[in-house]
Amino acid sequence: MLIILDEAYFEYAKDNPRYPDSMHYRYDNVITLRTFSKVYGLAGVRIGYGFAHEELIANLLKVKLPFEPSTLAQAAGIGALADKEFLHRSLELNARGVRFLTEKLRSMGFEVPPSDANFVMLPLASEQEAGRITEKLLRQGIIVRHLGAFGLPQALRISTGTDEENQLLVDSLAS
Repeated sequence: MLIILDEAYFEYAKDNPRYPDSMHYRYDNVITLRTFSKVYGLAGVRIGYGFAHEELIANLLKVKLPFEPSTLAQAAGIGALADKEFLHRSLELNARGVRFLTEKLRSMGFEVPPSDANFVMLPLASEQEAGRITEKLLRQGIIVRHLGAFGLPQALRISTGTDEENQLLVDSLAS
């Protein structure tokens, strides 16, 4: 049996002692996937990487498609790994954003579960309320994700942004 672990949010969650870093339990049938789309901000480049046992990788290479990431995408990935300052700034901005959104939304009476990602979840009373708030924010140019497709029709996902963007979201919800 093949086990694939998606660690797209690894950089955000790695300092949480409850987060199981898959590098500590390597098995012959485990593939760990990570991406440059989140903390590195390279979603449009479509590049990521994986870890697995050498023999498993050799078998996967036998059936993989012949297309590799573009040279530009590869250069972006290598550059991102080398830019520790950018990574540090991104993680700090995100941590500040999660703290700010969590505190402000809770002070407005919302329940906000803890987050180790680049977003907070906002559970609401109903699917209708989630839809109403989504539409209200969209009219103000603020895009949030309604989580109905993820089995949570009464919840929203609010991604962190810059300090100014986070404040705009809070102000928009308060009005």
